[in-house]
Amino acid sequence: MNVFRNKLAGGTLAALLATSVIAGCSSNSSNGSDSGAAASAKPSAPAVSAVPKEAPTVTFMTAWDPGLPISSDLPVFVEWGKRTGVKFEVNSPPRDSFVEKMNITLASNELPDMMKFFSDDKSFNNYGPDLFVPLDDYLKNGKLPNLAKWLKKYPDIEKRMRNPVDGKIYGFPLVQDFESASSLWYVRNDMLKKAGLDASKIQSVDDLKKAMLALKEQTGGPVTSTRLGYTYYNWTTQTYFGVGDGMRYEPTLKKYVFSPVDEEKRYKMWVEFERWAYEQKLLDPNFLTMKDAELFAGYGSGKYPLEREQLGSAPQLNPKNDPNIDVQPIFPFKVDGYMPSIGRGDHFNIGYRSPVVINKKSKHIDDIIRAMDYTYSDEGIEFFYLGKEGETFTRDSKTPSGYRLDKVQSVWTMDANGKYPDGMKKLGDYGYFTWWLTGVAPTYIRYNLLNFKEGQQQQAFFDIDNLKKMDQIGFLHTNPILLWTKEESAKLAEIGTPLNTYISENVIKFILGQKPMTDWDSFIAGFKKLRVDELGKMWNDKLAASNK
Repeated sequence: MNVFRNKLAGGTLAALLATSVIAGCSSNSSNGSDSGAAASAKPSAPAVSAVPKEAPTVTFMTAWDPGLPISSDLPVFVEWGKRTGVKFEVNSPPRDSFVEKMNITLASNELPDMMKFFSDDKSFNNYGPDLFVPLDDYLKNGKLPNLAKWLKKYPDIEKRMRNPVDGKIYGFPLVQDFESASSLWYVRNDMLKKAGLDASKIQSVDDLKKAMLALKEQTGGPVTSTRLGYTYYNWTTQTYFGVGDGMRYEPTLKKYVFSPVDEEKRYKMWVEFERWAYEQKLLDPNFLTMKDAELFAGYGSGKYPLEREQLGSAPQLNPKNDPNIDVQPIFPFKVDGYMPSIGRGDHFNIGYRSPVVINKKSKHIDDIIRAMDYTYSDEGIEFFYLGKEGETFTRDSKTPSGYRLDKVQSVWTMDANGKYPDGMKKLGDYGYFTWWLTGVAPTYIRYNLLNFKEGQQQQAFFDIDNLKKMDQIGFLHTNPILLWTKEESAKLAEIGTPLNTYISENVIKFILGQKPMTDWDSFIAGFKKLRVDELGKMWNDKLAASNK
């Protein structure tokens, strides 16, 4: 779940993206998703229940962003503990081995007091009744006032979090207090203009090919790549063809379709386009194995002037805000007469970022409840991202975000050569500026408003305006919320695991030229043996039941 390089605040723009990640003691409209700036007034301290005289030690297992420091002694954990009366003992397995560590922990039956669970949107509910504390009574009895206000603001969060069997809530969601969409492509338009082209004129696959070839004339090599393997790659590239690797909600039909078969023509067009890009050496040969750092460095250096990523990632193509660099979006266009459409972003993130859950055997449940509710307060949200006022940030109502990061590495402290004062730290060095701890991701974080100074409102709201344009051209729709039982999830996995393997293995071979396109019909025919009709019936039966 984010999951998305600017030097400024936390040292990595990836921490800001996320597809999968503003109010305080109470949720207020001034910090809602329609407002870019944070409130300039200091947030009121959240209501905190009685804090024990001697802080209990709470064990906490969480994922973290690669390359950033993580330990129980980080200021973020120490100060969070002071503010809520808890001492945190933190265990953070590397992100790449987090699932393995979680499986070992479950097998040992020795769970920490609290943890970020598996990075999917089902496991916490499947394990919940046996292992985790339901939050319902704490919500009912006023022990989670800050969380309760977010659930009231965004009712879909509560609907999605409730267990489909017993109806209880077993985890803390990451609230996304902004409007969003998953995918938008960006390009160095200053480079296109040198070739007599313009991003705004790209309105077909042929236009796109012409633009990519023009970029290669200037770079001399591949013009784009990706990260996080095949799954992330197909997710960010298939959207412009209106297809997916499995079940996809089609708003014009108001039902789910199995995209490779039901939308075969466009699906094949996507594969052929990617194969063409690979053959023309426009797509980096290491695109399936490339790591975040290498990719983001390529964006920043101009090596990869085409970025097929998440909405909000444009700054990666111009990390130093060079006025000679012009980054513009490539908006989706009709493919084979069809206008692609993607789901609007959810106001919750319980996939990649995963929910926080509480071990029902913990001796410190009330303490964890208190500490977690703080993450949903105005003060808590501000603290986890920005740190401590006067030490890491200053309020400034004239900036797009409502803040100035003038105590840490940022646009306010960077000199003309892109350097910072000796010894100056990043927010990430303290453990701040991460989506892994906060309960709420505000607009000013999701859209990188902290990167802009007074008078830069137009640049700051670049992607918020792009989102409005995406809506205007019909690129956005609202996906249904479906809840699956443990048994249903097991059946989906039973069908989906071999199906996903079949798709990825064959599609990769097609794209890499290891399989001729003359084998395409055989590939499509192979789906008949993989229960795709049964899968489609499950999804559409569930959709029908959810509409009753």
